[in-house]
Amino acid sequence: MSPEVPQPPAEPPAEPPVTEPERADREPELRDARTLRPQSAVVVGVLGGLAGLALLIPALLTAPRSWTLISTVVLALVLIWLFVVRPCAVIHAEGIRLVNPLRVVDVTWPAITEVRSRWALELVVEGRRYTAWGVPADPGRPRHGRGLLTLGANKVRGKGTTETPSTSKVEAQAVAAEVEERIGADRRRKDGRTPRIAHQMWDPVAVGLLLAATAFFVLGTFVV
Repeated sequence: MSPEVPQPPAEPPAEPPVTEPERADREPELRDARTLRPQSAVVVGVLGGLAGLALLIPALLTAPRSWTLISTVVLALVLIWLFVVRPCAVIHAEGIRLVNPLRVVDVTWPAITEVRSRWALELVVEGRRYTAWGVPADPGRPRHGRGLLTLGANKVRGKGTTETPSTSKVEAQAVAAEVEERIGADRRRKDGRTPRIAHQMWDPVAVGLLLAATAFFVLGTFVV
């Protein structure tokens, strides 16, 4: 009886190729991320928060409590956070994330077909426009808005140079120029590794906080 020859371990089945729809469903990797938010938004948020606390703490400690005042201050603080402090743009290696008051937009570089700046940064993806609330435009500079078929033409507009937006000075014109540069760099790679992602979703935390603050305001003003 011949000895049994040991069999080599079976190789794991090869993973199926990733199709374009599957890649579009994936979350982008936020590598080398940089958050852009106007310094004025932070200042307004801090001042608004301090003013709100200056009203809220005495209202809570004073008897009888004025629930109308308390609920109004709470709602005001929530609105300041949602519409002033929260909005921002996060630029990362694969694309850009727009954090708006109630929704979040994820767009990768290959999906963007046009970059504009009117009152704020705007990205056009397959005819659909996404606006970045946290990246306002400078009204004193020309608008940025040319199709990517003429990529680079925008660099001669405005001040004539491409500016990298800083933490303290965030302008839609400068961010739009940087976005176009990153789109061009991604196209020159030609390796197809950057997935085409463009989706917008509601932020459950932001929506829930706004609904809770609104409900508290209604109860405190009209019920209690």
